[in-house]
Amino acid sequence: MKNIKNIYRVAGLAGLLALGTSSCTDWLTLYPQDRVVEENFWEDKNDLEGVRYGAYRKMAQTVSKFAVWGDLRSDSYAINSVEHSDQKNRDMYIEIINGMPDSSMSVFDWGDVYTTINYCNKVLQHGEEVLERDKQFTSGEWVQMRAEMKALRALNYFYLIRAFKDVPYTTKVVNKDSEVESFPLTNQLVILDSIISDCESVKGQARNRFSATRDSKGMITNCAIYAMLADMYLWRGSLHEGRHGKTGTDIVNGEEVSHSVADDYNKAVEYADLSLQSLANQTAEEQNSMGISASIVETESYGLDNCAMIKNDFEGVTQSVLPTLEAQTLIFNIKNSRESIFELQYSNSDGLKNDLVNSLYGYGDGTHLMVSKEAMDALYNGGIAGNEDDGGKWDSRLWVGCQNKLIAGSVLDLSSSNSSSSLGGSNYYCMKYQYEGITMEGNASNREIKSLHYESSAYNNWIIYRMTDVMLIKAEALACLGGSTQKNLSKAICNAIHRRSYCNYQDGTKLPSTDATEGTIGNVYGAQKKAKNGITIPVEIVYVMNERQIELIGEGKRWFDLVRLAERCNSQSQAKSDPDDPREKGVKNGKSGMEAVVELFLGTGSNGSYATTLVNRFKNRYGMYCPIYYMEVKASNGAIEQNPVWNKSKYEQ
Repeated sequence: MKNIKNIYRVAGLAGLLALGTSSCTDWLTLYPQDRVVEENFWEDKNDLEGVRYGAYRKMAQTVSKFAVWGDLRSDSYAINSVEHSDQKNRDMYIEIINGMPDSSMSVFDWGDVYTTINYCNKVLQHGEEVLERDKQFTSGEWVQMRAEMKALRALNYFYLIRAFKDVPYTTKVVNKDSEVESFPLTNQLVILDSIISDCESVKGQARNRFSATRDSKGMITNCAIYAMLADMYLWRGSLHEGRHGKTGTDIVNGEEVSHSVADDYNKAVEYADLSLQSLANQTAEEQNSMGISASIVETESYGLDNCAMIKNDFEGVTQSVLPTLEAQTLIFNIKNSRESIFELQYSNSDGLKNDLVNSLYGYGDGTHLMVSKEAMDALYNGGIAGNEDDGGKWDSRLWVGCQNKLIAGSVLDLSSSNSSSSLGGSNYYCMKYQYEGITMEGNASNREIKSLHYESSAYNNWIIYRMTDVMLIKAEALACLGGSTQKNLSKAICNAIHRRSYCNYQDGTKLPSTDATEGTIGNVYGAQKKAKNGITIPVEIVYVMNERQIELIGEGKRWFDLVRLAERCNSQSQAKSDPDDPREKGVKNGKSGMEAVVELFLGTGSNGSYATTLVNRFKNRYGMYCPIYYMEVKASNGAIEQNPVWNKSKYEQ
């Protein structure tokens, strides 16, 4: 199997198909510009592989949109106060963060995602005929490739329905003008059912691992399919619970649908466990095949099965003896760590750059985003710089994920006591993606990061799923199930992830215990939240939401988490008086859940001062989804309806 380092070069042959999306002509139209006759193209497995690798490459070119759709509107960020040379994108991000996305914004053009989907459809359509023609291409190879492409297609649709709710859905290949159809919007739950079915049909049929680590992490494996299924079942359970409660009959497309919410949450737990087990097996197989001792990377599971997390070195750490943050280094800087499940690959040698991490994260006039100190403070007693045992000061993730700029050029400081600098001392930045060379110094009250290197971060991989994400998917599903045993295990998972990063360097006796069921170290957990409209967020859900926010900051997850929570909250009795959904008969419009999430989460972030304004803008569940790019609506000849909350672009005002 070709190493993925060379795969993206091979993908150039997919250019023979001349696939490209044009939102300015017909919706979802893909034209063969050089008119190569495709019947003469699909001769052997190299042709299939070229398009297969082209799908991965196209998805890698789309991550900037995934990040904006999945994170930008959340409570985790504010716009960098430093003026930016990229003023056009800066202005767009300001409007989005302020709750004013507009359908004229190109970031909402989904064309590239449908191009990835079309690559997958092409491989799936032509695989059988290539199997007949190429005697060197085995049925076993085709089964594995088919599993990859079905799962990759499902993953791209999963991004679309989380971002836009209802979207056009097709598994047909689109090649030329005569094949163009105006595909109407398909209900979010119908698509979710379909992609779950696709993944269920190929689970266990993909590769467990490839010969190279980069391939095992950069291409779809069984481990990744299980992770996707866990995530999808959690979403489906949440959507159905919000529409009809934990038991009852849901209405989908005007028809009654019997559905078990508990079954979905149990499936999410089951597939999370399978993903974690598969990841552990993948690591063991790789170590055995390469003759590498398991002790080279020290791990700790904190009493949990198949959760051997990379252990940070806090032993002997004092104010003058620095910790070693192996987890940060291996996961984000060296890339393709043992905790990675699926991450899109970038490197200079491939000619594929990840401009996203340089554009959004870091500090100074080269980046767009700051971290919202208000939101991070809310996670900890005493705030992110608190000196108490459960203050954020002892969470090493904040040493790189929420740093306070003090001195121009090199020094960032977590301590709020030093925030009087005229050089931007009140501004906090996510340094998570900065490449090797983060040097830390300690003193009596804080940690300071020095010697930051930006030049290599343009080639950071983008992680889609990793171990702690799947652990927290499991924790959320357990909390949703609600039994005492499930609640305790959910809390233990949150506690274990937090313990991995906890370091009280002023008191060496307060290092993390290896027993995740013991009392918590650090209060990232908080308490039950209750909104003014009466909707309550149970404490176990708050545990998970808070842990996901700090663990996955800057990874394109937070807004999707808030949307899922808002959808689920609509099951509570306070939501029964909501108006009817503007599109679905027999379904409430999700106004109460949206209001609760805005008040309880966005209200504590940098936009907290106008949470009421955000409620008025969002109106109902549709306000938490993205507007559809206006050119798609225009070109569809009425087949695509705009999101009813964002139903006019600025060109139509």
